[in-house]
Amino acid sequence: MPSTLLIGYDVERVSGRVPGEKWVGQPVPENATAVFLERIAEVHGELRVPATIFMLGRNIEKNLRALEKCVTTGMFEIAQHTQDHYPLKTIIEEDGSRVYLRGLDFDAIEEQIAKPMELLKKYLGIDCRGVTAPYTYYRGLSDRPDILDIIDRCGLSYVRSYGRNSRDYFPLSWDVQPFRYERQGFPAILEIPIQGWIDAQWRHDNGWEKTEEYFNFLTGQVDRIKDENICWSHVQHDWTSILHDKQLHWTEKFIAYASKSLTTKTHCDYYRSVMPASAHDAEVT
Repeated sequence: MPSTLLIGYDVERVSGRVPGEKWVGQPVPENATAVFLERIAEVHGELRVPATIFMLGRNIEKNLRALEKCVTTGMFEIAQHTQDHYPLKTIIEEDGSRVYLRGLDFDAIEEQIAKPMELLKKYLGIDCRGVTAPYTYYRGLSDRPDILDIIDRCGLSYVRSYGRNSRDYFPLSWDVQPFRYERQGFPAILEIPIQGWIDAQWRHDNGWEKTEEYFNFLTGQVDRIKDENICWSHVQHDWTSILHDKQLHWTEKFIAYASKSLTTKTHCDYYRSVMPASAHDAEVT
């Protein structure tokens, strides 16, 4: 059976902080979010391929027109990427850049998850169903039932937080497939892992300007998994996508290529397709 592709865009640009331009090694356009949203709406509207936008809360109000355009296409689920893009868990990379990032104090986490949901409801009438955790983590939130409790109380259905291997780096094995947080006491919350290499790390390690090479890498991943009946949650960022390609040519080519071989869904639609009906009967659709 064909595998399923969930395209997720982490829309997160914060001038002076996200991404760290010292880590990138070159300037990142301050208006990356606005440029990306305008163009990605056109790309998915033309190709008729669904995707999920994980929007940073602090950038919602300043990008309302572009977000409305995305919604109008009928191709996007709008979810969230926390309010300010701080790690929910501490990260200690043992490979690559060997980055150390200290996780937020627990008392600050609930506002980071709740605030974007309030903004999406207030300005766009959207009932947010999912969140991508900044930076992702080894084992996702399996070891943090306290954070899962916040996610549950906020009414979220799924989380995208497992994106790193046991060395707190990449790539994550394809064997890590979506799972419910049953053992932690939250069977209605689905973890949707981000397998393989995240775009930012692959391009950082191999060269930001190598867009054609990255496109070839992605299409190779499509060919590798297309008949494996697995779920691939693919991640791209607003700023990475437009870096050296403001018109999103390689992104458009990748979507067109992948959608010929893989079943494409939003993350929320995938959740509804695999979870027991009782888990989402109460959702606002």
